[in-house]
Amino acid sequence: MRSRLFLAFVILWMVAMTWRLYPQFKDAIRVDGRLTTVSAFIDDACGQRVGPAVATCLAEAGEQARLLLRSEQGKSILVIIAPVALYSFAVGAVHLLQPRSRSRHPG
Repeated sequence: MRSRLFLAFVILWMVAMTWRLYPQFKDAIRVDGRLTTVSAFIDDACGQRVGPAVATCLAEAGEQARLLLRSEQGKSILVIIAPVALYSFAVGAVHLLQPRSRSRHPG
C-alpha cells in the first residue's frame, strides 16, 4: 500500500515539476539569483561594447551562458527525478542491510 501511495506521489511530483520547469528549460539561466534568458544575459554582458571587442565579448559571454545553461538544466532534471532517486537509494540500502538467510547444503 505504501509503495503505491509513494508511486502516485512520485508521478504527481514529476508531472508538476515538469509542468513548472519545462517552459524555462530551453533558455533560462540563473545569474546572481535571478532567472534570465541566454540572449538577455549576452545582451547585458556585451550591449555597450563597440568595435572588435564585441566579437570577443560575444564569444566569451556565449560560452559562459552555455555553461550556466547546462548547470541550470542539470539542476532542473535533479529536482524532477529526486523522489525516484531517493526511493531507489533507500530501497537499495534496505536490501543491502537485510541479513540474508542462506540454506547450507551438506556437501
